[in-house]
Amino acid sequence: MESQLSFDDIYEQLFSPVYRFVKVRIPGRDIEDVVAEIMAKIWRALPTFRGPNLKPWALRIAYHHVADYYRRSQRIPALVPLEDNLRGSDPCEETAALLHIGQVLAGLPPKHTAVIQLRLVEGLSADDVAGILGITHEAVDSMLYRAKKGFRKIYHDLETAGGEQK
Repeated sequence: MESQLSFDDIYEQLFSPVYRFVKVRIPGRDIEDVVAEIMAKIWRALPTFRGPNLKPWALRIAYHHVADYYRRSQRIPALVPLEDNLRGSDPCEETAALLHIGQVLAGLPPKHTAVIQLRLVEGLSADDVAGILGITHEAVDSMLYRAKKGFRKIYHDLETAGGEQK
């Protein structure tokens, strides 16, 4: 049973997906604090966990915590540009590709970005994503379709414009 795991076990299992989820949503200076708050929240809520898979449950907590972060600070949520999180990286084609993808994702509505990240990057099922976002399975499928369509359009527009953002 998941609730019999130690804090270290939970941290080991969930830190990476929670960190990735938060990293593109929160400004760099706050990432570590927000992730620590989420991990503590997950640990405190663990006795209430009643499900087969801990990761989607934890990411739902992260999703709501990020929303609370923006409500508390009265800021408008937006994707943090990937270049803010890549400082110190060696310049290479891979970094350029990530920056280009970051530009495309930043042009999508936040829920479209979330559905792409959860379904395609994290590999969660549509049912798990539905639980995290508080929508139906069918709405996840529809949103993913619209998100992919929007991604392709923005990507094409950036490619047509030369892909450079000055």
